[in-house]
Amino acid sequence: MTERHDQILDGVRVVDTSWGLAGPVAALLLAEAGADVVKVERPGGDPLRSLHPAAFATWNRSKRSVVLDLEDSGDRHRFDGLLAGADVLIHGFRPSVATRFALDDAMLLAAHPRLVVSAITGYPADHADAERPGWDVLVQARGGLMDIQDNVRPGPFVWRFPAPSWGAAYLATAGIVARLVHRLRSGRGGVAHTSIVQGLHLIQNLAWNRAEHSPPSLVAGQPGTLIGPQQAMYQCGDGEWLQIMNPADRIDISVMPLMVVTRAELGLADGPLDIDMVTAVFQRHASDDVLRQLRDLDVAVELVVPLGSVFDDDEVLVNGYTADVDDVVWGRIRQSTSPYRTLPPSRVKGPAPALDADADAPVADAVPVLDCGPPSDGGSMPLSGVKVVDFGAFLAGPLAPMILSDLGADVVKVEPLRGDPVRGWRDGFYVACNRGKRGIAVDLASPGGQEVRKRLVAWADVVHHNVRTAAAERLGLDEAALRDVNPSAIFSHGSAYGLLGARASWPGYDSVFQAIGGWNVENAGAGNPPLFNHLGTLDTLTGAGSAIATLLALYHRERTGQANPTYSALLNTATFTNSETARRLDDGTPLPYPGLDAAQMSIGPGYGIRQVADGWVAFAAPDAVGVASLATVLDASPPLGGRAVDEVLEALAAAGVAAERVREHHWFDVWDDEENLRTGLVATYQQADWGEMRQFGAYWAFGDLHLQLDRACPALGQHSADVLGMLGFDEQAVADLGRAGAVAGPGVSAAAPFARGPAEP
Repeated sequence: MTERHDQILDGVRVVDTSWGLAGPVAALLLAEAGADVVKVERPGGDPLRSLHPAAFATWNRSKRSVVLDLEDSGDRHRFDGLLAGADVLIHGFRPSVATRFALDDAMLLAAHPRLVVSAITGYPADHADAERPGWDVLVQARGGLMDIQDNVRPGPFVWRFPAPSWGAAYLATAGIVARLVHRLRSGRGGVAHTSIVQGLHLIQNLAWNRAEHSPPSLVAGQPGTLIGPQQAMYQCGDGEWLQIMNPADRIDISVMPLMVVTRAELGLADGPLDIDMVTAVFQRHASDDVLRQLRDLDVAVELVVPLGSVFDDDEVLVNGYTADVDDVVWGRIRQSTSPYRTLPPSRVKGPAPALDADADAPVADAVPVLDCGPPSDGGSMPLSGVKVVDFGAFLAGPLAPMILSDLGADVVKVEPLRGDPVRGWRDGFYVACNRGKRGIAVDLASPGGQEVRKRLVAWADVVHHNVRTAAAERLGLDEAALRDVNPSAIFSHGSAYGLLGARASWPGYDSVFQAIGGWNVENAGAGNPPLFNHLGTLDTLTGAGSAIATLLALYHRERTGQANPTYSALLNTATFTNSETARRLDDGTPLPYPGLDAAQMSIGPGYGIRQVADGWVAFAAPDAVGVASLATVLDASPPLGGRAVDEVLEALAAAGVAAERVREHHWFDVWDDEENLRTGLVATYQQADWGEMRQFGAYWAFGDLHLQLDRACPALGQHSADVLGMLGFDEQAVADLGRAGAVAGPGVSAAAPFARGPAEP
């Protein structure tokens, strides 16, 4: 092909009727990848314009705005004109509302067979909870998120980081692009639905699972294991806090000069360090000194800073994770940009539009729907026929290939002979990021291993990993080496900080980017010590973002024949989640955003939780009318402490306030919920080491297309023989590789020499 495009989604039109976080962020990512996004706002505008104007300014950038009342016949005619020229429709209507607006799937696709429709609702349309309200705090409560770790006070607490909505935003974007890839092959559109609860499941999956035979390393870190509010977080002598990540004490920090000297001064015993010793030493030193010496040892560490501080970070600026924008409301501000890098690149087209700014523009005129080629089968899954080789480790690297596997790709997971570094340390992390893959154990440093690497790369459509640059070059996993073998493969790479800057080769883990991203401060609540969120939200979103970038690259290759690289980074993700605010360029201050109170129960007067006689109740009443209605219930007699959950929920429903019971200890019963099993929200399969395994399953509903959720994560080297045979190695060659120690696994050698414990990220 010779077709050229300035941006990947050139020629794609998106109609976006959603509001809040998930839908608008998905539409933003499509817009800045090149799509023409028309934001359809209700009369009076998107409520976020007044509820959270700083977030609105980023999440709705690069779009056009028209105001349409879908119940007005003239406006509805104009809306239908928009759909006639659209490739994608994003909405957040519950099934009953979609039917009332004649926007149910059957009607839409009968009228527009090449349209991709993404409904981002609170719960899936085929689930018993489909009509329940989808506010983030309510999904947190019903989904069991609020009581999974220790806190500064007893009981459940509100997550200031809106994890369910962020997860749904990434899933919606991935689902839409996957459906567009399939449309290029099949010539037909279809649905790509997800929900806020599925976004929550994406995040929870990092620690939530159930196995028939669970070793301690699989249970570690699961809910109920009393994860503390501070994990490897220490306050220094100048009052600053540091967040460290040193898995299984891979690096001996007892050799730090300040550690040696101060332990001697304090009369602390030689030998292994404990938390109290480290705390005592660090409290006697300035944070700059501790940072410098930890970094000299190659330990991942960052300062705990407030939200918005990341906009001035040197690594953020040199890698282009921000853009300076002339906003129509705020003036000149610095905002975060897309959470991944592609070629052609995503770019900011302009500020968020004023309300109905494009009322007079010819946006209702039909435009030719993007040519999808002649209709064909396209496969039964969105990524049928796509081949992926995954050389990654830990979390953010392997998660993207797992998402591609869920979507139907054939993924081969390549591990060193000792296994992915999380094996035997936190097996739950391995489970979370590797289902659906075939596993092969290879010594890539050996001559035989290099031959296996070459054949895998030659086989693949996508090569994905998060190996640090120097190690990647040694193993032949850098882009140049991969292109020598297969110039038509897409190279997708994940890192800690990015390709450029002084920290490009530094290590990094989720927790230190929660710190630099401001979330340890925000999740703690006003005035409290910083709180570490153990679910790895940024790891998960970085992996999901890399999946989106890879899908965009696949779409671009399908249209143009060009196989371009993609890049993701934890710092890029952390910066993007700071899009709730921005940096004023005239005085350097952050734009205002809502914070969590000191009791960790409320984000504003109408959004939070309260304790009652027999549990907790969550509520969402964001506007002044709702807050007044809420007050009639909360302030009524008898006091809340004397009323039961069911009584309070009934009163809130009568007052028109959306509310839910805060489910506690939900991780015990979620796996046997018949509705979750029926709808595929919980997947069940056999795992070679641990028997029957249950995890959160379907992240999307694609209607006529299926997901691939039939295989758990592989045992070490479980499919080595099968993969080698697929690559063309005959039985003698496989035996020779096994004897040489280049490959291990059943049918190749007696056993892989598995040495437990983490190695270099």
